Amino acid sequence: MKQHSILIVGADKGLGLGLVEAYLQLGWNVFATHLPTAELVSLNALSAAYPDRLATGALDVTEASHIAPLIARLAESRFDIIFMVAGIYGPLHQSVMQATDAEFRQIMMTNAFGPARLARHLLSLLEPEGALVFMSSHRASIAGYTEPVAALELYRASKAALNMLARCLYMDIRQGNQTVISLHPGWVDTSMGTLDGAVEAEIDVGTSVKGMLNVIEQHRHDKKHLFIDYENRVWPW
Repeated sequence: MKQHSILIVGADKGLGLGLVEAYLQLGWNVFATHLPTAELVSLNALSAAYPDRLATGALDVTEASHIAPLIARLAESRFDIIFMVAGIYGPLHQSVMQATDAEFRQIMMTNAFGPARLARHLLSLLEPEGALVFMSSHRASIAGYTEPVAALELYRASKAALNMLARCLYMDIRQGNQTVISLHPGWVDTSMGTLDGAVEAEIDVGTSVKGMLNVIEQHRHDKKHLFIDYENRVWPW
């Protein structure tokens, strides 16, 4: 039986870390990236528990100079799934009127351009029938945004941009057998999801991860670009 492999980008905490543990428990080989400055106690504990199936490496998706070393290290690897998890909430105000140029650059680089650029470079490592998954959000849905006032402008814009860049990538590979999934994980009880405890989330990490694993397994050979959530609901673009 073929040994399945997944590359998870942004795995030192929260949903990324939860995905690493879940795929290891399923028997997959995992390569997990983390920020160079990240606290790695939890990821290191998993490395100790699964020394033959978990490898890790430092990466910041906003740094172009980090791409070539990662590609060189993974040159002999092939992955059934590449999951781009890395992302940020951005400034608390989330306002176009208040945002500085630096704040806008940071959220767009981290949530949209960085992951999309890296994904393009990683395509050569994806199996011919593999799946490329982007951590999106229901707040990326333009048609689904019917709230009466403007809210989360910067975060919405960054995730909508990520969805479009994922679609552009898919259009370049759609003649093959690979799948692209833009996946909403739910509103999850992580430091990002709760703004470090300032608000209450709807679901815990385990519920989100279990749902995402099921959805990915169901759709990873669809050969389409899908915008779906952890409960397998289709979201309007």
